Amino acid sequence: MKKVKAACYTSLTLSVIILIFSIADGGLWIFPIVLMYALAGNLAYGIPVSILSDWLTKRMGRGRMLAAGIIHASFGGLTYLVIDGFAWFAVICAVIFFFVDEWLKRKDSSEVDGDNKRFYLKAGSVVVVLAIVIVAVNWIPGRNEQPAGKYLYLIPEGYEGTIVVFHGAEDRPPLKNDEGYSLIPVEVESLPTLMRTDIERYGIYRTSTRDRSYNLSQNRYVYVDNVGNRTPMADECIHHSGGGSISGTEIFYDEIQVTETSCGEHFSTYGNERFSAQGREIGKYYEDQRKLD
Repeated sequence: MKKVKAACYTSLTLSVIILIFSIADGGLWIFPIVLMYALAGNLAYGIPVSILSDWLTKRMGRGRMLAAGIIHASFGGLTYLVIDGFAWFAVICAVIFFFVDEWLKRKDSSEVDGDNKRFYLKAGSVVVVLAIVIVAVNWIPGRNEQPAGKYLYLIPEGYEGTIVVFHGAEDRPPLKNDEGYSLIPVEVESLPTLMRTDIERYGIYRTSTRDRSYNLSQNRYVYVDNVGNRTPMADECIHHSGGGSISGTEIFYDEIQVTETSCGEHFSTYGNERFSAQGREIGKYYEDQRKLD
């Protein structure tokens, strides 16, 4: 039960940290997504690793905390083999799990690091070592040197409305790189459920690339005419609507709204209600379809 409590505290802590770093970019929608996946990972992977760590270090005296911390962080780093660039999330999560678990042990037992000063000195030492592990994971040789860190949206000239970008769609091309940006050439299609309405046309792009960018402030948006000329769009013409996933699949999507005629602080902050209704209908349509073919 104590491990489950540690998993819940860890998932909530990580979600709040990510929320704080992303809120300036309008990333409120990230919180429930991070919480859901962090909780699933901590319950399925973090708890077994923590139990293994307890078993491996139970007979140790000096250095037990350091060894336990390294075990947690190392197993977090192993997730690089599965989730690639997102492994550093797992390492940070593992470190938080370790500290929460140690705190719960110390809280319930006077025999575990009873002296406050000694406990925090050990904890500080572990932080330094684990920070090195995190950096090491982030610089593993052979990693993709051009990750999808920021996007350049290529939007058909004059388009206004919702744009949805699906990640992890099979049989679709990966994102191409152009001078440090991952290109998203938006296509405009008609949504069957919105036929004969003024919002039936919507922007969409499907890619097999799974990595998603959370550096929203670094993204660029340009209108592209028929001959390829690009016209930059102002920040006041973009609203970050959020994103989500399609149930039963490994497909995630990001959603934005763009306008050419209603740019302003109100639009960039709140968006357009008609476009929001369009976005909800798009999400419902693909949720029902459960595929992108």
